[in-house]
Amino acid sequence: MISAARFFDDPRYLTTVAVEKARATSAREAREVERLVSCRPGALILDAGCGNGRHSLPLADAGFRVVGLDRSRPLLAAAQRAAGGAKWPRFVRGSYTKLPLASHAFQAVLWLGTSVGYLGDGGDRTALDEFRRVLAPGGRLVIQTLHRDALGVGLPDRDERPLAGGGTLCFSRRFDRARRVMYEEQRLEDGGRRDTPRGYELRVYGQDELARMVEQAGFVIVGRHASLDGQGEPSPVTPLVLVAEVPGRPRSDGSGGRE
Repeated sequence: MISAARFFDDPRYLTTVAVEKARATSAREAREVERLVSCRPGALILDAGCGNGRHSLPLADAGFRVVGLDRSRPLLAAAQRAAGGAKWPRFVRGSYTKLPLASHAFQAVLWLGTSVGYLGDGGDRTALDEFRRVLAPGGRLVIQTLHRDALGVGLPDRDERPLAGGGTLCFSRRFDRARRVMYEEQRLEDGGRRDTPRGYELRVYGQDELARMVEQAGFVIVGRHASLDGQGEPSPVTPLVLVAEVPGRPRSDGSGGRE
């Protein structure tokens, strides 16, 4: 697969994501995630693939102890600047496949914004095993990703999104059905200027396929939704949201367990 590392390290990505993903939208999604993980403030939450901290920051503001993990130095630097000198969130550079974190320490793991799929089947399976390792009994995993059936339906081959700060973000996509991989290119048109396209490959999963992978990692699926608000069933015109739980009773020693 074509690595996404260069794509996310490119300064243009940080510029466009900051405009495309409005702060109010990120804050609303963080509130919705709070309900899905069903944890009290004070719970330790891992935001895997945190990017520029758009979910980590509002969750920390709500009283959660958030660890944001990403492999991109530029995105982590932006997240740290946004956090200022606050105690939480804390940001860590690392890979999903070898988390530099203690076992059974977290009450929830978030894998949001289509962070799954960049490592291919093998990498994603290893990541799920690592999430299972760091979660405490009763801990929850929330996955938000692209529904494979959305390709060519809810997600067109070509797309243009005007940005609030000016310019248009243009998308071009193609899907290799044999490999179940989507290739996407993005370029920014601004004032008649057309920049060099940037691309990456993404392994795209169907609902049942991804659910089986999660269950094989030792989780129990407790929710399938069309959005982070927990409403509706996944479909070709909605995201795919899975909520899974580690078997066992959550801790009740005041460490931020389940309500």
